[in-house]
Amino acid sequence: MTKKKLAVAVILFVLTWGLTPVYADEIVDSINEALEAYKEKAYVEAVESLDYAKQLIQQLRSEVIMKFLPEALPGWESKTAQTQSMGMLGGMSGVEKEYWAPGSGDQGRKRITINIMAESPVMQGMMAMFNPMYAGAQGGKLQKIKRNKAVVKYNPDNRSGEANVLVKKSYIVSIKGQSVDKKDLLDYANAVDYKGLKQF
Repeated sequence: MTKKKLAVAVILFVLTWGLTPVYADEIVDSINEALEAYKEKAYVEAVESLDYAKQLIQQLRSEVIMKFLPEALPGWESKTAQTQSMGMLGGMSGVEKEYWAPGSGDQGRKRITINIMAESPVMQGMMAMFNPMYAGAQGGKLQKIKRNKAVVKYNPDNRSGEANVLVKKSYIVSIKGQSVDKKDLLDYANAVDYKGLKQF
């Protein structure tokens, strides 16, 4: 791919998802710097420039993924979504958002956390959780959420649980709840924009 084609591809990606073109400028500039450094046999500098471009692309991707997280459901509030860099997990990146609502009676405040993890070599090892035998052994139940394979665990005694949803083997959406009803957990699991995530 030529420099011009690369620049056009990055800019189109940014504009399509409504993100600032500054990202495109920085990414393309960093890649061009790596090419120039490579031609000059400044290999360390070339690697550093490529690493920086990779970090910017991962950050850009995380900001796009944020768009697929749901807004707070009626009666709930939420924090601003945060990006996460998981360099220790094979370069995995992701986003996280917290939601909360008042508890009923003497019960504590309800809390839901949704995390979307983007594809990474490490995810291959995480696929085991979607095996029916493994899920059952861990107290989970295999089911479908919006036509996606999911494992749901819920403990009525302490009113906590989690749902992990596999999206086209590229993303794992994790919904964890504390002091919640199972319905709260599933309501948020179903509120994620899986269709948009599959297209990205």
